[in-house]
Amino acid sequence: MEPEFKEGDTIIVDPDLCPGPGDYVVAKNGSEYATFKKYRARGVNENGEEVFELVPLNPDFAALNSAVEKISIIGVVVEHRRQMRR
Repeated sequence: MEPEFKEGDTIIVDPDLCPGPGDYVVAKNGSEYATFKKYRARGVNENGEEVFELVPLNPDFAALNSAVEKISIIGVVVEHRRQMRR
């Protein structure tokens, strides 16, 4: 079962972890804005660099592919918190 993220949730990100398939990550693309997506490994290119996709939580948006655009991983989500009552 996939975790459900809602506005107002808090995520804790570890910048020292390397992402694995299915991890949620915070990343930035070439335009320097931060994004929160699911990590999907796609293999290794001819230069030996890992190729991956970042899959959006909303399926109406396209995935980002590291072979097509510059993407840097800021960190891996290690905790997800939701306040039950305010």
